[in-house]
Amino acid sequence: MPTRRRTLTLSAAALASLTGCLGDDGTADREPTSSVPSSDPTATPTPAPTGTPTVADTDAPGETDEATATRTDEQAPPDTVTRVSGDLPAWRPDRWIDVGYANVLGLDADDRRLYVTANDEDGNSAVAALSPGSGRFDWQRSLAGDSEAGSHVEPTNRTDTWGVTVADGTVYSVNGRGDDYEWTAVHALTAATGTRRWSVERDRRLAVHGFVDDAVVVGATEFFEPESTHDTPEEPLETVVSALDTADGDERWSTAVSGLSAVTVGADGVYVASGRTLSGFGPAGERRWERELADEVRATTALDDVVVATVGPSDDESSLVGVSTAGETLWRVPMSTRWLVPAGDRVYVMNESVGAVTSDGTVAWRERAHGHYPLLSADGTRLYTRANVRMNAVDAYDLPGGDRRFRFVTPSNNGWPLAATADTVVAEAITPDEADFTSLFAVDATSGEPRAVYRPTDTVFTAQGFDGTLYVGFGDGRLGVFETVP
Repeated sequence: MPTRRRTLTLSAAALASLTGCLGDDGTADREPTSSVPSSDPTATPTPAPTGTPTVADTDAPGETDEATATRTDEQAPPDTVTRVSGDLPAWRPDRWIDVGYANVLGLDADDRRLYVTANDEDGNSAVAALSPGSGRFDWQRSLAGDSEAGSHVEPTNRTDTWGVTVADGTVYSVNGRGDDYEWTAVHALTAATGTRRWSVERDRRLAVHGFVDDAVVVGATEFFEPESTHDTPEEPLETVVSALDTADGDERWSTAVSGLSAVTVGADGVYVASGRTLSGFGPAGERRWERELADEVRATTALDDVVVATVGPSDDESSLVGVSTAGETLWRVPMSTRWLVPAGDRVYVMNESVGAVTSDGTVAWRERAHGHYPLLSADGTRLYTRANVRMNAVDAYDLPGGDRRFRFVTPSNNGWPLAATADTVVAEAITPDEADFTSLFAVDATSGEPRAVYRPTDTVFTAQGFDGTLYVGFGDGRLGVFETVP
């Protein structure tokens, strides 16, 4: 199992490098003039016609004439651009915590504790809780099966694969034998003690999507076992979306969807996308409406009383569409989107540009700079993105206004934001000649100046800033605790 996970980690980093150009000099982040449609940062959205929400309708893609829109090169980088100009002081953990499992895969936090997801070589796993400043776990719960992807609901780091969701004093973890196409289970653990309150197992791949009316919404997708790496299902896979009572795990309601592409849980409903269709369900599972949009729905999120959907044949050719929680198409913004990060009264949108869109479709601000691998600070006041044509830099945006404070260019063709505290942002960069595979650069969160570097001797799986301290999970079964920066 560690070999497989290591392969996944290296492959993800290597593939990410293909999104950039190697000809960039690291100072000006520019792209072909035909790649990004222009948008006035203060413009209001194009309104869409209203209609009966229970009948098929479109989001009127022709209302905004993108063909005649002005297209420009990406703007210059921010005024402050920093680099590693010499030897940096060595950065080392102040202490280590042995987890007792082979790999530390995920780190998540609530207001009181850090929760550690780990797995072992035999495919079993565990969740453990750690209080700030402690060198020992408050509790550790062993779970059958491997740690599965799909346990996250809106993590601060959108690239994290494994971990847990913590809500209302409960830790939700998904574990199982998904790699063997056998079964997975969602477990509800008491956050204070680790006591397992209930578990629900399915012969499908489970994922946690959110909470509505004292129920946790999960998706259960049927397995598909390919005979070769290029095999695809002949028919769309079926996903059963269910609401499980948070007290005992009993199923309140369920609905089956073929070809599920997104599930979003709002304050009073569940919104499910498949192909071009977006459907709204009430807290009791009743289908309230169904809306057919102009193209494939790629991703969704909830913002106030609006469902924001990314619609298009690809991420690069997508637009944002706002649909009311009553099923009415409200607005459309032509902005290609690969990442959606909801925070406060707006959603931050990233791909070939970085911007903020409010619930009424207004583009509050937009920066024509590449934005990938978003990392949101715990207090929601800072957004870090992977930037530059070479995808080797970290941009820092102050929120909610969008001022780009600095860009840190890593000494690598591949770099990205990994974790942050109030004082430090950690940039990870591929440096195989100087570390196991990647190096961790401690960057001052105010000035963007690199302050120190850590050269791991094992795979870095995850990191989390918590209570002013940085925690890093490694492939040698240890948790590194970085309390100070030289």
